[in-house]
Amino acid sequence: MNLLHKQEDQYQRSEPLVDFVLKFQAIPAEYFKSKKRVPAHLIEERTKEYIGLIRELQALKLRVTSRIEPDNKGFVLIFVSAPDELLAEIREKERVNDFLSGVVAVRELNRPPTSFTFGALSTLDGEVISPADRIRYVNYLLTNQPGISRSTQPRMVNGAGLKMNDQRFPHLVDMIPLHHQGFNSAWIRSWSNVSWRSVWMGIGDREIDRLRFHFGAQVALYFAFLNMYFTSLAPAAILGLLFWLRGELFSPMYSAVLTLWACMFVEVWRMRERKFAVRWGMTGVKNVTEPRPEFRPHEVVDDPVTHDKVEVFEWWRRELRMILSLPIVLLFVALLAGAITLNFLTEIILGEIYEGPGKQVVTLVPTILFSICIPAIQAAWHTTASFLTRYENHSTVSSFNSSLTLKMFGLQCLVPFAGIVLTAYIYIPFGERLMGTLFERGYLTRLFQFVSRQPNFQMPTQLNFEVKPARLNDQLFALCVTSQLINTFTETLVPIILRAVSRWKERLVVNKSKGALDKKERRVSFTHDQAEKRFLSQVQAEFLLPTYDLFVDYAEMATQFGGIVLWSTIWPLAPVMGYVNNWFEIRSDAFKIVTNMRRPVPKRAETIGTWLEVLAFIARVAVLTNASLVYLFQAHPKSGGWFPEVHTTLRTELHPPSDAKMPCVPSSQISTVMPSFLPRSGTSAALVASLIVAMVCELIYQVICHVVKHVLTRLLWRDSLEERALRRMQHEIRVSLLDRLEKSHDSSRAHQTKPLPSTDPIYPDRHFWDQSQDEGMSYFASANKAD
Repeated sequence: MNLLHKQEDQYQRSEPLVDFVLKFQAIPAEYFKSKKRVPAHLIEERTKEYIGLIRELQALKLRVTSRIEPDNKGFVLIFVSAPDELLAEIREKERVNDFLSGVVAVRELNRPPTSFTFGALSTLDGEVISPADRIRYVNYLLTNQPGISRSTQPRMVNGAGLKMNDQRFPHLVDMIPLHHQGFNSAWIRSWSNVSWRSVWMGIGDREIDRLRFHFGAQVALYFAFLNMYFTSLAPAAILGLLFWLRGELFSPMYSAVLTLWACMFVEVWRMRERKFAVRWGMTGVKNVTEPRPEFRPHEVVDDPVTHDKVEVFEWWRRELRMILSLPIVLLFVALLAGAITLNFLTEIILGEIYEGPGKQVVTLVPTILFSICIPAIQAAWHTTASFLTRYENHSTVSSFNSSLTLKMFGLQCLVPFAGIVLTAYIYIPFGERLMGTLFERGYLTRLFQFVSRQPNFQMPTQLNFEVKPARLNDQLFALCVTSQLINTFTETLVPIILRAVSRWKERLVVNKSKGALDKKERRVSFTHDQAEKRFLSQVQAEFLLPTYDLFVDYAEMATQFGGIVLWSTIWPLAPVMGYVNNWFEIRSDAFKIVTNMRRPVPKRAETIGTWLEVLAFIARVAVLTNASLVYLFQAHPKSGGWFPEVHTTLRTELHPPSDAKMPCVPSSQISTVMPSFLPRSGTSAALVASLIVAMVCELIYQVICHVVKHVLTRLLWRDSLEERALRRMQHEIRVSLLDRLEKSHDSSRAHQTKPLPSTDPIYPDRHFWDQSQDEGMSYFASANKAD
C-alpha cells in the first residue's frame, strides 16, 4: 500500500489525536479516603503491572503516553494512538482477509463524504481509512486475542487481548474511544435544521454516509433504518388519519392495507440495506466473524478447506443446550404472564368494582405492584438470559448477540402487548361472566374485606359491573403516546439532569486534602496547560458515561412497529403518533449518542441482523390480530357511536341480546362451518371462529408476501446502480485472476500433453475408433447403388 496523507479537519482540533484511552488503577481508593500510606509492596506490584501493560501496547507499534486523572483518585489515563503506517498495514491485511472471506468492496460507490472528514487518511491509490476504520483497527489491536483461529480472520495481525479485570492486567478497569467534539457539534447542528424536506423526506443518504464514515456501518445502519421507517410511516399515518376522521374503527379495509404496508416495508428495507452494503463495501462482511473471547471449544481440529487449526464446538451440542434451557425460558414466560394477568385482574376489580373506603388510594395498588414486580422479573430474566446464552457457548460475537436479542426482546415485548391481548380476548368477551362468578362465590367480598380492613364489609346484593370497551383505546394510547414520551424524557433529559445534580454536589464538597501527585508540575504536551486540563476533564467525563447499546433503540422501534401493525385497527391514529414521534426520535437519538453515551466502537455490518426477522415475524402476527379483531369487533352498519359497538358486535355475533333492533347472525349459520368438537354457540365459539378466520388470512398473507418480494426485488434491486456495480466488480475480480493465471504459466506448455503408451489394456476401445470400421459413407454408397 502506498504512503498515506491526512485529510484536514474542517474544524481545527484543540485536543490531541487520541484513538483510545485506557484507565489503570495505580493506587486503591481506600488509601485516599483513609489517608493511609500506600504499602511499598503494593506500589511495586502495580508498577510492574503498569510497565507490563505499557510494553504490551508498545509491542503493537502503538504510540503511548499517560496522564494522571484530574481528580487524582488513584487512576492513570493511558492514551493510545496508531501511526499511519500501522493503520496501512492492518488495512492491507484486512483486504486480503476480506478477499478470502468473499467480501466485495465496490470502490466506485464507496466514496468518502465531501465534508465532515475529521482526520481521515487516504492513500495514493485511492484507499480511504475513515475515522471509524481507525478506531476499529485500534480496538482490534487492543482486544483481539492471539492464538488459534476461531473465525475467518487468520491472516489479521495479532492483538494484545486486553480485557477488563483480566488475570494479566487485573487493574485495567476500563478503555474507551473518545468523542470528536468537532464532528459531534457539526452533526447536531446539521440535523437541527428543520425544513419541509426533513419533515417529509427525513435524513438524506449523504448524512447517513457521514455517520458511517465516523461511527461505522452498524450505527449508520440503525439511523438509515430509523429514517426509512419514519418516511414509510407517512402513507400509513395518512390512511389512519382518514379512517379516524370517518370514525371507522376495526375496519377490514384499513387492516388489509396496513398489513400489506407492513409486508412492503419489511421487504423494501431488505432491498435498501442490501444497497447500503454495496455502497459501503460491506457485501459479504457477515462471513468475517468476530471471535468471542469467552468461547470454550470442545476440540481443536484442522480445517478441511484452509488446513488451519480451528477451535470447534459441534452444532448439536449447542442445540442440545438450547433445548435444555427451554424449561427455564417457559418458566419466566409463565411467571411474567401470570404477574401481568394478576395485576390486570386486580386493576379491574379495584378500579371498576370496589366502592369501599380509601378508593383513591386502593386504586393505586395495581400500579405499585406493576412497577415493583414487572421490573424485578425482567431484571432476573436479563441475568438468566445472559447466563443461558453464555451456556450455549457461541463461538462468534454475532451469533451470541443474535441469540441474546431473541431471548431479551421475546420476553420484553410481553409487557406492552399482554395488556391489550387480555382486554381484547379475555376482558371484553368474558369480563362480565368472570366477575359474576367471583361475586357469586364470595371471592370479591373476602378481597374487599381484606383491602378495606373491615371484616363486616358486605357487597351489594347485585353486582353492578359492565365491561368498558374504551379500555382498548386507552391502552393503545398509552403504548403509542405516553410510553414514547417517557422513553424520550428518560433517554435524553434525565441523564443531563442527573449529571447537573452530580456536578452541583461536587462543587459543594470541599476537598481539603490533596495528594502529593497533585502538587507535582506536569509538562505541557500541546497548546497550553489550560487546554490540556479541559481535555483531561472531558476524558474523565466520558468515562462516566454508559456504553451505547443498539438493542435499546432497536427494541423501542420494534415495539412501536408492533403497536402500530398489531393493534392500530383499534385506534387508527397510532401511525400518526408514531410518525410524529419518529421525527423527534431521529434527532434525540443523535443527541443521546453525542451527549449521554460513550462513543460507540465502530463495527462493520451489512444488515440489521436479527431485528429484520423480528419485524417480519411481527408483520406476520399482525395478520392474525387484525383479522381476529375485525371479525370480533367490527361495527355493524346500523349501530351508532364510537365504542358501544365494540361491546355489542361480539355478543350479537353468537350470543344475541334481547334487543330485537340489533341484528345478529344466528348461531346455526356459524355452526355449519365449525367442527363438531368446537363450541358452536356463545362467546367461546366467536373466539374460535375468529381464530379460524385469522389463520385463513395468514395463509393468504404468505402468498401476497411472496408476490411482493418477487416484484420489489425486480423493481428495486435488479439492474439497479448497486446491483450493476456489484456484478461489475465480481466480473473484474474474475478477469484479473484469469490474467494473473495466464501470466504465471507458459501458454505454449499449458496445452501440451504427454502421450501414453497405446496398448489395448489402456485403450480397449481402439478397434471401435478405427476409421476403417466407419460405416457412414459405405451406407450412403450402398443406398445409391440400390436406386
